Amino acid sequence: MQKIFLSLYRTNIIKGLAIIAVVLLHVLAYPKGIYHSDQQIFFISLDQLARFCMPAFIMLSGYGLAFKYEKEKIIYADYLKKRIWKLFPLYVVWSITSILIIKSIPAWSFGNQPISLVVQFLLGQADYQLYFLPVIFQLYALFPLLWLLRKRPNLLLLGAATIQIALFTFYASKITNSDRFEYVLSLSWLLYFVFGIYLKIQELPKIIIKLAWPLSLIFFAIIAFDSLRQINSGIDPLPALKFTRLLIIPFGLSFNLALIVTRININNFFQKTIFKFLAWCGKNSYLIFLSHTIGLRIAYAVITKQLPLFTIVGLIIAWVIIIFISNKMLSEKKIKAVINK
Repeated sequence: MQKIFLSLYRTNIIKGLAIIAVVLLHVLAYPKGIYHSDQQIFFISLDQLARFCMPAFIMLSGYGLAFKYEKEKIIYADYLKKRIWKLFPLYVVWSITSILIIKSIPAWSFGNQPISLVVQFLLGQADYQLYFLPVIFQLYALFPLLWLLRKRPNLLLLGAATIQIALFTFYASKITNSDRFEYVLSLSWLLYFVFGIYLKIQELPKIIIKLAWPLSLIFFAIIAFDSLRQINSGIDPLPALKFTRLLIIPFGLSFNLALIVTRININNFFQKTIFKFLAWCGKNSYLIFLSHTIGLRIAYAVITKQLPLFTIVGLIIAWVIIIFISNKMLSEKKIKAVINK
């Protein structure tokens, strides 16, 4: 049996890889017809490999909360206020920014976006990646209840697996071209969150750790070829590639476990530079997550000459200003956190 320890450095590296994968998934959404092209297996494989990203963020959140509250009493109201307040202000800033920008440029609206601004805000629908914040807020609210079961970790893990597998089975029976409201439900991600908690409180058999990479490669091949089969049988790429598929679960668990337990070796300048870059991306992953979709839209508009130059310049200036303000807000929060300690 082996106890898992996740350092802040490794956590930031995994977050760095995950945020790059998030951006990659959204970049792949722009080229038309790539999943039906001659290179479809390459693009499908790239997409499916990147699907470790959201499970990674959620798993790390579960581990981080378990680490923090292992020796600290949870007072529910204070706990919830503290956890949500770390993320909520910037969520509001970027929700408002996204609503204003997307409303002003009709070409940037996306399918299945709710008309109601209240629904967009409450369910993270102001832009297509923002569903993650309501999910995290829900999981934060659930954590103290899950934490009560920490003395029965195997039961906790089994219960979470049962719930998520049952939900994914239900989703599979109702294939649609929308995954937005599957994603915003925290129970769709519960197993990853609980697995993060489990890694902190329970030792793993060494055989599981040794098999993490082989299993992740096997499951990756399975999900890539399953997506290829579905797309070639006429299923729309969106449901064929989405996160909320049964086969994604073992891949997400095994691949992230492999990232967690793999030894990091830094033997030369190139490796040092790569890991330093990944750690920087991880440290700034929240702001990158919030801001990148607007940046991608601007880049696409420049490449395709979708908008007048004057409009593009204005959007770039506004985007940079909001990023600067957001960074200042984050810096002030870090300073206050240090002072409060």
